[in-house]
Amino acid sequence: MAEQRYPCGQCGAQLQFAPGTAHIKCPYCGYEEDVPVSEAQIEELDFHEYLSTHLPAVAQEPDRVLHCNQCGAEFTWPENKESGSCPFCGSNVVVPANPESRIEPKSVLPFAVDFRMAREKFSVWVGSRFWAPNNLKQLALVENGLRGCYIPYWTYDTFATTGYTGMQGIYYYETESYTDSNGDHQTRQVRKTRWYPVSGVVFDDFDDVLVLASEHLPPRYAQAMSTWSLEKLAPYDGKFLTGFVAMRYDKGLEEGFEDAKRIMDPTIRNSICRDIGGDEQQITSYNTQYDRLTFKHILLPIWSGAYRYDGKSWAYLVNGQTGEVRGEAPISKWKVAIAVLLGLIVLSLIIYGTTQK
Repeated sequence: MAEQRYPCGQCGAQLQFAPGTAHIKCPYCGYEEDVPVSEAQIEELDFHEYLSTHLPAVAQEPDRVLHCNQCGAEFTWPENKESGSCPFCGSNVVVPANPESRIEPKSVLPFAVDFRMAREKFSVWVGSRFWAPNNLKQLALVENGLRGCYIPYWTYDTFATTGYTGMQGIYYYETESYTDSNGDHQTRQVRKTRWYPVSGVVFDDFDDVLVLASEHLPPRYAQAMSTWSLEKLAPYDGKFLTGFVAMRYDKGLEEGFEDAKRIMDPTIRNSICRDIGGDEQQITSYNTQYDRLTFKHILLPIWSGAYRYDGKSWAYLVNGQTGEVRGEAPISKWKVAIAVLLGLIVLSLIIYGTTQK
């Protein structure tokens, strides 16, 4: 399938999507074009039907050679990228997925946070790291690299039916005699637990269980982002991607659902414990059946950045819709040492005050 380009109607430069708007804009002359508002609905696809009738047998597609209409250069385009730029002239390129070898994204969440806002969010986040070195904010901003990426995700909807066996614990109390430190005989109430076998069935309805489908981001950060407003998804349009890097999925539909099962598991276990009731619960075994299973392949906006401090690279992500920041920062050994010292001083004062009474 041919690559898509969006030249400026006035100067011929490549238009870029403007975050927070509904148009693509020329970064040189300011010319704008609207991104048409689609009437299409965001469709949920049947998981099992898609696997049996649509899923391609080939999971990978080869790199392709593209011809740049702007400068005439030819270059290899990696199979895991949906959009980017010509390495010679920098013009924007959007390459639609080959439907015979890949599942195409059907919807996209457009960028709402631009480059400047993303840097500001990162600056605030760095400044809020209490345990970080005092000079981290300055150095991180100086060496900060940041790029906007559309990242592939799967979402899954399903109705889960879980049969289980377990044990219900009920508290009861017995009176116990003992001798205190003065040699006097005393009694006290001791709590014990009586266990009863139980079994049952619980039901959980899951909507839009979100699974990261790319291996090109730190999963503990990208999967942990929690502020997405998926109701603002728009039908896929290549114009949203222009000016940004867009990745294709590395994790397939079935593999993604295995991750979704792990995400849903704590909710299912909580439902079982509530159903067991009593004062304590033990789950012996359980088995879940997933019905009405549907999915979506979507692209979500993320600003991906990294900086170096003390010879080490530190990665972070900024949610391109809400500005939520996920990452980690170095810890100042001096701050930790001072905190430990202060803690020991306070503990010593408490002990001293107790012994003087």
